[in-house]
Amino acid sequence: LLDSICGHSESLPFADNSFERVIMVDALHHVIHHTDSAREMYRVLKPGGLLVIEEPDIRVFGVKLIALAEKLLLMRSHFLALEEIMGLFPEGEKTVRAEDGNAWVILKK
Repeated sequence: LLDSICGHSESLPFADNSFERVIMVDALHHVIHHTDSAREMYRVLKPGGLLVIEEPDIRVFGVKLIALAEKLLLMRSHFLALEEIMGLFPEGEKTVRAEDGNAWVILKK
C-alpha cells in the first residue's frame, strides 16, 4: 500500500537524494515556475538516479493546437521546447528523444 502525499512541484516535501527515479509525465507545461520545479526534482533525485520528463512536443502542429486551446481556456499552460527543458537542468547527463508528438528528456544525476 502506498501513502498519498500532496504538494507542489516547486517545493517538494522530501529530503535531498530521496528517490532513484523521478518521473513527470505531461505535466511540466502546467507548472508556473519551471526553474523551481526542475531544481526540486533534481534535489530529491539520488546520485546515479534517473529523471524522466515527458512533454507534448510543441514543434508538432497538433500540440500547437492544444497549446492554443489551453490558452483560450485560461489554463496558464506554458509549453517548452526540448532545448528549454534541457536548459532547466545545467547538470547531469541528458538524453533527448522525440516521437509520436511527445518529447522525452532523460537525465542521469
